[in-house]
Amino acid sequence: MKILNKIYPCLILIAGLLMMVSCTEDTTEQDALDQEKRYFELYMAANYPDAVPEMSGLYFIENKAGTGDMPGDSSWVLVNHVAYTIPGDVVYDTYIERVAIDHNMQDESAMYGPYKMRNGRLNEGFTKGLGMMKEGGEATFLFTSELGYGSANTGSVGAYRSLKYEVVLLEVLGDDIEAYEAAKILAYTDTIPGVEAIYDSIYEATMYYVVDSVTDGPPVAIDSTIQVAYKGYLPDGRVFDESTEDTYFQFTVGDYEAEEGTAINGWHLGLEKFKEGEKGRLILPYPLAYGEQGKFTNTGKVAIPAYETLVFDVEVISVDTDDNEDDPVVEE
Repeated sequence: MKILNKIYPCLILIAGLLMMVSCTEDTTEQDALDQEKRYFELYMAANYPDAVPEMSGLYFIENKAGTGDMPGDSSWVLVNHVAYTIPGDVVYDTYIERVAIDHNMQDESAMYGPYKMRNGRLNEGFTKGLGMMKEGGEATFLFTSELGYGSANTGSVGAYRSLKYEVVLLEVLGDDIEAYEAAKILAYTDTIPGVEAIYDSIYEATMYYVVDSVTDGPPVAIDSTIQVAYKGYLPDGRVFDESTEDTYFQFTVGDYEAEEGTAINGWHLGLEKFKEGEKGRLILPYPLAYGEQGKFTNTGKVAIPAYETLVFDVEVISVDTDDNEDDPVVEE
């Protein structure tokens, strides 16, 4: 009993301290929310005095009415957008290149232009706002961190920060992005005379190629090391990478597991149809390119969109099959 008599006061003290810490944390969080709300209300009164919030707390301001489809909470879309933290109107995200340049946030490796995304991937406020738009429309969304990122610090957005988005809804791609991309690649290849198909049974995907300039050079084969000049772009023409007169890409055909210097799967398959010196195009569906996730830059920006069809103009500079390794040396 004496031991218990000594322990109980300690337990009570610890419990009291924990309650004090919890109350302090709750008070600090509420103070932060209250301060954010005051700033947000002042910003709205100064800049959008006639705006009326939705039941959710979102302010939706339609700048131009759209006439097309409305996206759902998980629809894929193409948008142009600029994202701000407020009250300071500090731009923290955009894929409009001129805006990125103006705000000293351009990433040379990013894919600027229409931003391909699935609704529901950003935050609740953006999801709700986009769901109120129609294709072709323009709108501004404003909301507090309760519909944004709350107490989280995302790196570009601090805790308890209100947000504003200026959005142009260019196209609603639908909920089935795989079907959309399949239709897109067929429509694109239908415009190319002489295009041929290659089916890959492993990925159950069909890619396409066309040889525009034919030679009688040595053919590309499995295990040959080739050097390729190229330009890679999306079907809409946006270039994401290309070699120069002094550079080329070198890899061993069929060596998918090389630690460095290997190519995406569609290059291994498609370039087997070429010979040294030949020029042409490869049209790759996303399973044979950068897949469902796409590719990101070192700063986290999109370099290749998710589920994206890619086009490459290619020229096979050289083909080295190593056939001469064991040949006897001929002395003159």
